[in-house]
Amino acid sequence: MTTSNGADVAQAASALSAAAPEQPRGSWLRLPTLATAWHLALLALVVLLVGLPLTFLVVGSFSTSHLPTDISLSNLGFSNYAEVWSDRETWKLFYNTSIYAFGATAFGLTIAASLAWLVERSNIPGKVWIYAGVPMTLAMPGMLQAMAYVLLLSPRIGLINRGLRLVDIDPINIYSLGGMMFVEGLRLVPTAFLMLVPLLRSMDPALEEAAAMSGANYQSTLRKVTLRLMLPGLLAVGIYQLMSALEVFEVPGILGMPADIFVFSTKIYAIGHTVSETPTYGKANALAMIYVAFAVLTTVAYAKVIARQERYTIVTGKGYRPRLIDLGWWRWPAFALVFLFLLFSIILPFLVFLYVSLLTFIQIPSLATLQKVTLANYWKAAQDPYLATALWNTLFLIVVTATSTVLLSFFISMVIVRSKFWGRWILDQLAFMPHAIPGIVFGLAFLWFFLAMGGVGIDIFGSLWSIAIAFTVSYIAYGTRAMNSAILQIHKDLEQAAYVSGAPPWRTMWRIFFPLLKPTFVGVWIWAMLHVVRSAAIPLILYEGEDNQVLSVLIWNMWDQGEMQEVGAIGVVMILTLMAATLVFRVAGFGSGKNIQAAN
Repeated sequence: MTTSNGADVAQAASALSAAAPEQPRGSWLRLPTLATAWHLALLALVVLLVGLPLTFLVVGSFSTSHLPTDISLSNLGFSNYAEVWSDRETWKLFYNTSIYAFGATAFGLTIAASLAWLVERSNIPGKVWIYAGVPMTLAMPGMLQAMAYVLLLSPRIGLINRGLRLVDIDPINIYSLGGMMFVEGLRLVPTAFLMLVPLLRSMDPALEEAAAMSGANYQSTLRKVTLRLMLPGLLAVGIYQLMSALEVFEVPGILGMPADIFVFSTKIYAIGHTVSETPTYGKANALAMIYVAFAVLTTVAYAKVIARQERYTIVTGKGYRPRLIDLGWWRWPAFALVFLFLLFSIILPFLVFLYVSLLTFIQIPSLATLQKVTLANYWKAAQDPYLATALWNTLFLIVVTATSTVLLSFFISMVIVRSKFWGRWILDQLAFMPHAIPGIVFGLAFLWFFLAMGGVGIDIFGSLWSIAIAFTVSYIAYGTRAMNSAILQIHKDLEQAAYVSGAPPWRTMWRIFFPLLKPTFVGVWIWAMLHVVRSAAIPLILYEGEDNQVLSVLIWNMWDQGEMQEVGAIGVVMILTLMAATLVFRVAGFGSGKNIQAAN
């Protein structure tokens, strides 16, 4: 709500803006020489970080040498592509990847849309807890979620399957495409929920009310009006989630690889980590190019859907309050369905990790079993010689990656939104390009890039810095999208007013941009932090030596060696820490829930 003082400030700022010279001297955004210099430097940096690794990926797909360092014009050819396309396994990969990605997306989007509709358009009880609980499931890394369901539904050791056998019911096999779709679908829900809630909240209910006045029942209105108005938004969210499902490695790696069910991401990893023969990196690159083409097509479709959303404008200048549907006695069954999602997505995985971490070996819960609980696994995990190193390395990556992502995204967005630099469109496209590249493929691209850099004396391959650089480049796509939207909301009059008042550029940045963009900075920082801890694909490709292990790699290796109880202990601490960190940073960046509600 704008006060009279606010109006006076706005008018004064406009007057100062009009009085200010067109090319204010000393403005870091408008000085021709200085601005052009740092714009060009920023463009060159992004081209180096994004374009060069992808160039090595493309060139490497034509290389027939066994090692990336042996690439030369004499060993370039199309044999890798011929081998990949003539292999029946490639077509099976297409099938598995398509079924897995589309199935997980459909499952996750259906749950997310249902949850968003319940909290925004119905009188379901406990909305505050639902708003808090669904996003909190982001604190459950996909790798740990998949491992938890192995402990629950493995045909051999799964606790639920052991119980099913006692009552002569066939066990459920989590090592299947269906199991992969289920777990990945759960992982996709919180992000889709956060994207759909604003869409439902901002939708003018006038057309729905007109349909109701015309005699249409709510089911008909929902099908013919609400869903059709939401169609562009649903398509955009669906395509975005499809891209996320395509790039994920951890879930198919945990649930698919043990049963020889491969998708593109796990097959590329398997080719690069074979122990029976020399890895054929050229074949992995050729396979990755097919994967990239698939991902780029989905990105193009996403861009086209976003570009046409103005045809379905549903937010007007009129005040309105969306009509809530009275669920009647269905309120509590609906709340039970929400609880089931939280149960399957975070409560049950956390409880199974807690249970396994307190036992010396996996066994069915009973009174006798509960008398044998022990903290020995926590003590054993704490004494692991590599855990302290992995924790320190992960903390280093969090600080460096999250901070670098925020800063680099901010500077890129300032050029894109605030400048007239001739290369800002190129900069925007390069910054968004990593979103179309799956993590395992990006890791492979940087593997070639860092090995090539070693040939000119810059030897950082296998180090934490190499992982931090790859993470930062991967995350600037999200960072720049968030920063672009936030900076567009800050009127240029504020900068002009600060300049006319004699404030230097750094003070303008500190006193105007930083306070107004603080929620965006914190949001991007938290997002990057969660993804650094959750992601295993890029570290598994780029790390070298036990001293450069991060927490996700350590957990992966411990799981691979059968140390399930220690993984359970680390998983419990990791989940609780991520939940606490998310709450702390959320409150620090956005204020308490009471303040947020008041702002809304």
